[in-house]
Amino acid sequence: MNANDPATLALATSAAGYLTTITVLALTALAAPSPHRRRAARDLLALLLNRKP
Repeated sequence: MNANDPATLALATSAAGYLTTITVLALTALAAPSPHRRRAARDLLALLLNRKP
């Protein structure tokens, strides 16, 4: 697999974006100031990880 391949770059970018999204949601679920925001972040995180909220 060539590092300059557009498909490889697209896959790496998508994976990095997904991991960043999961990380931000996990941090939000832990540190959000209101219970409503924490619950919403946990529910969205569960959906992205294919788990029941």
